[in-house]
Amino acid sequence: MASNSGNHVVPEDVTVEILSRLPVKSLMRFGGVCRYWYTIIRNSSFITKHHDHHNNNVHLLVQYYNFDTEKFAFSLFPDENLDSVPLLYHELDELQMSRDPLYVLGPVNGILCLFNGGDHVALWNPTLRDFRLLPKLQENSPPYFTINWDSFAFGLDPLTKNYKVVWIRYFWDDRIDTLYFPPIVAVYTLWTNSWKMIEIDLPLNQPIDSTFNDGFINGTYYWMTSDNSDMYMIISFEMGNETFGMIRLPLDFPKLPWEGLTVYNDSLIVILYHPPMEEKYFEIWRMEKEGLWNKQLTIGPFLDIDRPLGLWKNGELFLESEKTQQLLLYNINTQETKVLGPRGYEHCLKVLNYKQSLVSLKGQNEFREVYNSSNMIREFCTS
Repeated sequence: MASNSGNHVVPEDVTVEILSRLPVKSLMRFGGVCRYWYTIIRNSSFITKHHDHHNNNVHLLVQYYNFDTEKFAFSLFPDENLDSVPLLYHELDELQMSRDPLYVLGPVNGILCLFNGGDHVALWNPTLRDFRLLPKLQENSPPYFTINWDSFAFGLDPLTKNYKVVWIRYFWDDRIDTLYFPPIVAVYTLWTNSWKMIEIDLPLNQPIDSTFNDGFINGTYYWMTSDNSDMYMIISFEMGNETFGMIRLPLDFPKLPWEGLTVYNDSLIVILYHPPMEEKYFEIWRMEKEGLWNKQLTIGPFLDIDRPLGLWKNGELFLESEKTQQLLLYNINTQETKVLGPRGYEHCLKVLNYKQSLVSLKGQNEFREVYNSSNMIREFCTS
């Protein structure tokens, strides 16, 4: 694409279009041999274009429990039809992220947020195998406070394009033996690599759950919950202005137990289930706009199903087996169930619709890829 004199014989817009169609592994190799290509590949607009390109297919990334090593792990299904054996991605010992339980949020532009159930939070790009362990939260709570519950949000500020993590920490007041409100709320920003406390009241006097009960769309994070009168509501957090909000569900919304809130095709989806019995039915509802919900379908009956885990392409539904805790894929049209293999442990099984990403978590550091005949060695250097 370039002559020996250094003059580029291919217009830059054509070069960008060609490069945007290539997998990340190829781009990293090209960037290591040509400074011009490297400059294009590390450009933020190119990174977004590559992630959103239709050639960058969605793959299934599964968080599961490896019973052989007794550790949490992630595996990627390389085949879009989920017919191939999943590839082991990583076990997270070196970052002290293997403690039970391991919570996963995202992905947002290919980045995941991980919480080990203690005081370690990390960001991870599985494509680049790029980790960033976040600073510990220093909340300076009174000595009679005991940590009771942690909830999180993870997203991207649509204006600044800065990644943010929201940490909501609830405390138990040992003096009066009750949960203390309001919780402490802190926001981490990737650019500053630091936490800041924000003075804000959550519109809810009970903890928010962040396990298959949340989703991020267009700069806003959402959780589904209920108040003390068992009225359903959705709590929101806008990443741009860092404010909370609340969406109350209609009064005629079904009073069935909710199994979770998720995102599908840029819409909020709520999955309800009929009270536990031998045969289970699930209802799938979609929010058309604030205050307007439509039931998409009811599926079932199911035997030996513990819970739904999310939606896949063409409306297929991921399920967890009650007996084996294996990951299953249910085809709504054919009503056939496929066993995918990975197993959970105490509701740790999680499915993620993942696309390759060039987003780096190294701040001002750049990376070079060095290849030999058998493997790839990563070197980091300060720009």
